[in-house]
Amino acid sequence: MNKELERSANLWIKHGYFSVMYVNFDVNLGMPSNFYYLLLKLRKKYGYASSAIDGYTNAYAANGVPQSNKTNETAQTSQVGDANQVNDPNLKANIDYYQLIEDLKLYLPENRFAILLMLPYAELMQMLNFLDKGQLVNGLRFFTKEKLLTLVGRLPKKELLKMLFQMFTNRKQLIENLPTKEIMGFLSSNEIDKKHFMKIFEMMPKETLSQIARYLTKKDCSKMSKKELMQEIRPFKKFHIVDGLKRLDEKTLRGFVTDLCETFPKFYNEFSHGALFDLTAKFARTDIVDSMIVLDNEKILEMLAQLPEKLIALTASQINYEVFAQILMADYKDLLAGLVLA
Repeated sequence: MNKELERSANLWIKHGYFSVMYVNFDVNLGMPSNFYYLLLKLRKKYGYASSAIDGYTNAYAANGVPQSNKTNETAQTSQVGDANQVNDPNLKANIDYYQLIEDLKLYLPENRFAILLMLPYAELMQMLNFLDKGQLVNGLRFFTKEKLLTLVGRLPKKELLKMLFQMFTNRKQLIENLPTKEIMGFLSSNEIDKKHFMKIFEMMPKETLSQIARYLTKKDCSKMSKKELMQEIRPFKKFHIVDGLKRLDEKTLRGFVTDLCETFPKFYNEFSHGALFDLTAKFARTDIVDSMIVLDNEKILEMLAQLPEKLIALTASQINYEVFAQILMADYKDLLAGLVLA
């Protein structure tokens, strides 16, 4: 596992983003020690104390669970090698699976994590579908900032905007933090017409309009009414008006752009992807991750798919233990049997 990811994993666990934080989690271990000793006790309880635990769990994780409801005995034999007891229908029939589920103490996150470690990649990813949005976002905390920015950089502009709106306390701050060059380029967008400017001019103070009119007409407009100023400006083409706007002081110009975008929200999309990405990159990793709560589950899952399998398992261990128990009973009885019969 990447050393930076390992450091990140232990950091997030330490700070309590996962309920398994009290597990002495080592990304190089195949199974938490507490669960290993629990299995030893269960083997004695179910009468199979001499079984080799690691042999079964490693084989199971390597080969996965057959999709034919996990019951084909030939497939099972190939998965667990010489674990013949798992394939003994008499032994399996005698197992009280409800009691076994209870004995496994699935309410402990570390036990859920240990079982999830036995699942192959594809099935781990399926388990993530049982998490809520906040739990999925927790999994993103394992990524380094560098990797997060790589993933964020692939998002469409509208998704970047949603994240930025989440990170800034108000949208005005977004405009305030864009480079001046980006603001100037925005004004020249072909999607923005003169009529949109005129709409915002109606909301502007007379003093500001007077500055624009004076630049355009080359005459003193200070004594004109707001209506007269609008009449003076209206005949000019858009590119002339843009030149007039560029003569405003920085604060006033950014205020105009903010009003324009708030009145016509679609114009936020006229800022370049690069400028929006650069703004995102200025935030701390925690802020970036927290803002990703606004993304669709599908996009978050695509990102989580790039984590190492052990960290996917750790993310999936947030699953509700009752839901997890139902899944195990429905689809993973062979796995359960293997824990005490292998």
